[in-house]
This record gives sequence, C-alpha cells and structure tokens, in this order.
Amino acid sequence: MRINNNNFQKNANTSLVAQLIWKSPGISRVDIARELNLYRSTVTNIISALIDDEVVYEGEEGSGMSRGGRKPIILRLNDKFGCVAGFDIQPSHYRAVILDITGSLLFQDKGKLPEVDFDGIINFLMDIILKQVDKLGIPLLAVVAGIPGIVDAENGVIIYAEPFDLRNYDFYSFFTKNYDVLVFVENDANCTAWLEMTINRNVNLGDFMCMIADYHEGSYQFGDRAGIGVGIGLSIGGKVYHGSHHSSGEICTLSWRGHNIGQTGLPEDLLIRSVHDEEAWRTWMIDLFSSLVPVISVFDPRVFFIHGKPFSDEQKIRDLLGDACPQFLDVLKKVNCKLIFDTQDESVVAKGAAMMFLQKLFAVPELSEIESRTHFDWEDVVAQAYPMKKTYRKPRLEVVHA
Repeated sequence: MRINNNNFQKNANTSLVAQLIWKSPGISRVDIARELNLYRSTVTNIISALIDDEVVYEGEEGSGMSRGGRKPIILRLNDKFGCVAGFDIQPSHYRAVILDITGSLLFQDKGKLPEVDFDGIINFLMDIILKQVDKLGIPLLAVVAGIPGIVDAENGVIIYAEPFDLRNYDFYSFFTKNYDVLVFVENDANCTAWLEMTINRNVNLGDFMCMIADYHEGSYQFGDRAGIGVGIGLSIGGKVYHGSHHSSGEICTLSWRGHNIGQTGLPEDLLIRSVHDEEAWRTWMIDLFSSLVPVISVFDPRVFFIHGKPFSDEQKIRDLLGDACPQFLDVLKKVNCKLIFDTQDESVVAKGAAMMFLQKLFAVPELSEIESRTHFDWEDVVAQAYPMKKTYRKPRLEVVHA
C-alpha cells in the first residue's frame, strides 16, 4: 500500500493535538501550539475539525490572559463522542468493561462463560456489550479482547492459546464478518502494560514490566489445566514490546523443560493444589520469582508492576520473598527497580485492553503499522462515531441451496 504523506501528516498532527487535550484537559489553543511547536493556524484548523466532528468541545474560559488581553478558551474531550469495550477472556470466566474516550469507566461486568466454542464466546460477550451500548446511547468505536496466549496484535490473529486449544485463530476475520466496529486482540499480560501506560500517561515511567496472574479452575470444555496462569508485559521506549515472534512475556520458569506443557516443570498435582494448598502455593511462587531474577537483571526496568488475584496479599508475598527468595528483592535493589502491587482491581486486563485502543487513537502510528490489517486513522474513527449506528451486527448471509 502506498502511503500518502499529506494524509499521514494530517493524521499525525491530529493525534498529537488530541493527545495533548487527553493528557491535559482544559489546555488552550495557544498552549497546544507552544507545546507541540506548531503554527497557531495549524492548531486552529485541527481544533476546528475536532469540534465539528464532536471529538472536542470548548469549555469555560481559562485563567490568565493571552497576549491579546483575552482569557484563553479551554478545550476538553467530549466524553459522549464514543466508547470502547474491553474483554478479559479466560477459559472459565470473563470480565468486560466499557470506557469513554477519556478513559472513564462506564460499565463493567464479570461472570462464567457458556460452554460454547470460541466463536460462540465472542458472540456471547458482544451480546452483553451491545445491550449496554444501546442503554448508554454512546457510539461504540472499538472492541479489544485480551486473551492468554501468543497473539499477532497487528493482524488480529491468535497464533496459539493453550488454555483454549486455539492455533492460528483469525479473530479479526471472524469479528469483522459479524460486527461493524473496529476490533483488536492482544495478549492479556500486554493489556496490563497498555493500562499502566495510560494511567501514568503524564509520568515518565521509563521501561517497565507488568506481571499478571489469574486462577484457572480447569475447563473440561477446552481441556485447560487447573492452577495459576501468569504472563509478563514489557514496555520499552514508551511502546509495548511484542517480540520477534509475538511471544514476548510468555514465561517459562526455571523448572520448565522441553517436554513440559505449560509454563513450568512442577508436577501436575502440585499445580492443581497451588490454588488452595499453602505449601504448593509457596513452591509455585518460589519457582516463579526465582525465574524472574535474571530477567530483571538483564532488562533493567524502572518499575515492576504486579497484578492479579493470586498476588492479592502483598505482605504475605513480600514475607515469602524475604524468607525463601531474597535474590528477587536483591536484584530489584541492584537495578533500582520499584516494586508496585496493584492487585485489588479484577478488571485490569479488560480495562487495559480498552486502553490499548485509546493509546493507539492518541498516538502517531509507526509507518510499519499503517500496512497492518488493524490500522485505523481519524477518518475511520469519526465514521464509526457519526451518525451513531442503529446496529453493530452485520446481516448474516443465508446459504441458498439449489
């Protein structure tokens, strides 16, 4: 595909201006021009287009005076412009959220998944979301799903998800055949990295790591093993890192060997008992955290975030590390990495999935991203928002038999 430099620059400038309003609600045109080093006429034209498209609105007059002696008019994102849905899809349960474009939570839900195939799971979750979107009366801009596994996020393909027994599942194709909305799929641990980038968008986090864990009760439908599933999300240079083969963050602990299925070489019965047995839980934790020592030493992150219910007792885990895995705490100290527990919010993956779209919306895309199947620009987003669709479901084609 040939890249139109004029369109690329227009979209890039629009994203930069919108991003600044997202990061600094109440900013003025003058401050935007100064901050981005753009001509005032360029900023004025972009803001006028964003106001016409109902992305931005003019608020009350700001404090202080401009050079002309008038108070500057402040700008804010229109939280009614559109919303984004985020899913956390696990083998036996789900979590779902809807956020507006400022990142504020409009809806959240959790529950058990029905015993249907993966196509049926997507349809089940979309039924939940579309009912809520109808109640909210806000256009649905995008849907983003977080799933444990190896995911080609740029092309919307789940390469391998062992808990669901999926290989090369074309999430993007199935979704776009059935629904008229932008769609993305991402590894669940990477979703937590998108979350932290969004929450801390006005802070220079530097390079950081996120670890997320969840209980797997064991799913007879997909043959998933009971125990604790864990993943790592990496952010390098302000971007989520996916790796050369899309499998960055798929951890194998020190006990793992080539014949092992899953993430560890610990016995199957111990993994099952780790959910409720103290000694098994302790063994699993030591195996995990000791495996992270060389990773942290090599990666040199500024912050290490911990998410997920299995890590909810922060003091208990810190005591365990101090007693049985002091090298983990020592390596954090060695590289001056801060350890932050954020384990009380069960919806971090679903929220992070939705925030992935917000990050992409308010960022200048890499040239390499423009040729991916999931690429979108501001024209696509505005077309998705206005006028609000009566339905997001595409008509199903009926097979006519001769």
